[in-house]
Amino acid sequence: MARRPRAKTDDGHDRQRDAERTKARIVRAATDLFMALGPSGASLDDVSRKAGVARGLIYHYFKTKEALFEQVLARPLAELLEQHLAFLETRSLDVDGLRQGTEAFFRFLGRHPELVRLVGWTMAMRRFAGDVAQLEVTRALFARMVRRVEDAKAAGGLRADLDPRHLLVTILDLCVAWHLGRDEWCAKLAWQDRDLGELDEERLASILDFVSRAAAPSPAPPAPTPTAA
Repeated sequence: MARRPRAKTDDGHDRQRDAERTKARIVRAATDLFMALGPSGASLDDVSRKAGVARGLIYHYFKTKEALFEQVLARPLAELLEQHLAFLETRSLDVDGLRQGTEAFFRFLGRHPELVRLVGWTMAMRRFAGDVAQLEVTRALFARMVRRVEDAKAAGGLRADLDPRHLLVTILDLCVAWHLGRDEWCAKLAWQDRDLGELDEERLASILDFVSRAAAPSPAPPAPTPTAA
């Protein structure tokens, strides 16, 4: 019996799947190279060789190296956005909420060393730093967090003189800086033999202690002592 020809829609679906697989292969290759060499040190020729595709195909999908770099960051940043926006839907960013959000962010970075490493490269080389800062997901998440901190502050759940933006930037810096510089600190402080998981937990506890001290509202003044008649 003669085989039925495949429908054109099947051919279209096959081409789409092939294109998605090719793009994914390019992004994986770029992720490995950008982590190892930095976004400025890895060329598109390097990416094409590692991915096993023609250089022109990279331009077809991504146009520029900057666009490819943004795509490398897009997946972990999208996961971060989804996770934290879901958290913000259910939690106030009072002191307890800030502590929970900080812990979630710290552990997210531990699960995504590629994001930490790539952000570190952008900070060191500065060439792509603006691209990271201007990514829509980053702006949207930070703006939402600021609003929720302001809401908690207005409700009395945080210090009255707290600056939400500076507090959030400090928390982000503390978490990112640890994951970026942990190996260097281990060398400086002779912690090479320490268990890295234990060190992470100790550092997280220290950061959470800072959050509690920095954000907690001032206790109410004691009630005046009644005077004798």
